[in-house]
Amino acid sequence: MSQYSGASILEAHDKATEEKLYAIATQELIQNTVRVGLWAKAWSSAGGNDREAKALYLALRVEMIRAEHCLHTSAADWRLRIAMDRAA
Repeated sequence: MSQYSGASILEAHDKATEEKLYAIATQELIQNTVRVGLWAKAWSSAGGNDREAKALYLALRVEMIRAEHCLHTSAADWRLRIAMDRAA
């Protein structure tokens, strides 16, 4: 029997996913390919402090990537349901 519970496996997966999302956001900062609107929000919220804006951008961008993933998943599910309804 495994010493790892289903919950700990999910937690490990979530942490690994979060690390990848932060890596994506960090690369955007390094390569200066940030989302302009999101950067503006971070910069404004940080009172124009670039260092604080970068930290805030990372958190906001990870949140946005997660939201976009949910949106794409929902849209794919919706298209699949329509296709199945048409086939029925």
